Amino acid sequence: MEALRQFATRYLIADAVPLSARERWISALAGCLGILLIQGILTVLPAGEHVSYLLAPLGASTVILFALPHSPLAQPWSLAGGLLLSALIGYGMGLWVQPAWLAIGLALGLSIWLTALLRCMHPPGGAMAVVFAIAAQQHTVSLFTALLNTVAALIAVLAINNLMPGRRYPQCVPVRPPTARPPRRSIRHEDLQHALEKLDTYLDVSEDDLVTIYDLATAHAHRRHERRTCGEVMSSPALSATFATELNAAWALMQEHHLHGLPVVDPAGRVIGVLTLENYLRHVVPDNGQSIGDNIRRLLRPTPSAYSDKPEVVGQIMSQRFATASVSTPLGDMLALLSAQDHPVIVPVVDAERRLAGVLTQTDLLAAIYHRQAAAAARH
Repeated sequence: MEALRQFATRYLIADAVPLSARERWISALAGCLGILLIQGILTVLPAGEHVSYLLAPLGASTVILFALPHSPLAQPWSLAGGLLLSALIGYGMGLWVQPAWLAIGLALGLSIWLTALLRCMHPPGGAMAVVFAIAAQQHTVSLFTALLNTVAALIAVLAINNLMPGRRYPQCVPVRPPTARPPRRSIRHEDLQHALEKLDTYLDVSEDDLVTIYDLATAHAHRRHERRTCGEVMSSPALSATFATELNAAWALMQEHHLHGLPVVDPAGRVIGVLTLENYLRHVVPDNGQSIGDNIRRLLRPTPSAYSDKPEVVGQIMSQRFATASVSTPLGDMLALLSAQDHPVIVPVVDAERRLAGVLTQTDLLAAIYHRQAAAAARH
């Protein structure tokens, strides 16, 4: 029995992570509502007697559209192109090719070839090609039927999937507004394209999902191997500024200690902001032909009068939205943040009372990784 179980696990059962109970229920509910909505639409807009519903291919499409909504096979062009082109090929083969068994074979083969070429492969298109190849010889179907069924499926999948919690459809719709500088991925588009060309097979997963899978797996591997916390590798004690620190004083402190940023704390030592060189540069606008150096000196020069048309203290230019970590935060959790293209210059590390305990930078992270690798090499 054990040998039989191993054989089944290795050769018969797909090596895929099972869906959670929540996702199974959402997929089942979406599929039920989707096929009901498709039938409702076709009832309002029938294609003709006896041929209004192509429920066999649409039933197969429903599984892909509502159980695998992020699959490349489920996207609008795959659905529309896969069904309509397959119907057209099947209809033509049914009219022009005899006997029926040859028409069916040619229809299916040509559908696979053309939809693969046009990047609109949709497995139920095979059923559509077969249905139309058979029906065309009996003159019981029209291409208008395929068009109406496809339109009904598109309306249903757009409506149902976007109502389901945690789903987005189509896949190209962003989860959140894109940032001006997207984070650097560990792998790029050209890397994935090269790998897929070498593999030379069709993968039922989008490029974004492939990158996400890789990044999640890499982050998990780092957390599994890196057991230290931010408190163990942070720079401490950390220099800091206060809200009322003058800009020139904070600038001199950063220049003296070769820092790219300072945490800003309140009188109790709690972090209220972060000051970086970028904060200074945002308030330096060259004018009157002056150089950027002249404008920086103007920004740093204290205004002798009570009124000033420029910022005078750190609290006026600091960033109030910033990343923080606690002394107990696993170092592995900070790897993705500090390795991104738009990584923060410094990450304040706070204690249990939210007071500043130290700072974490890319330099600290690289030093921690180097020391761990050096220690591992020494043990061997």
